[in-house]
Amino acid sequence: MNKKLYKVIFIDEDKKTQTLHASYVNPSSFLGLIEISDIVFIDKSEIIISPDDGKLKENFKNVERSFIPLNYIIRIDEITMKKETPVIRLYSETETDS
Repeated sequence: MNKKLYKVIFIDEDKKTQTLHASYVNPSSFLGLIEISDIVFIDKSEIIISPDDGKLKENFKNVERSFIPLNYIIRIDEITMKKETPVIRLYSETETDS
């Protein structure tokens, strides 16, 4: 199964380079911002876990859309996942706030 995703490499508030994967990336109606939504986490390995991956998942937990300033974006790539890679959504559309 082929799935189209966008790989967004950007600089976060701690001045570190981060990578997000999302199904939707578009210029925002807010001037100078890029809208990223349908954020997904790709499980690269069950053995190797990077501390940055955990921080990234925590930072984007329950985020439906994120707006990143254009000057913080390093690169956006459109990629196709050709193999069956487990994709874990960071939020659920069916969850209700309690």
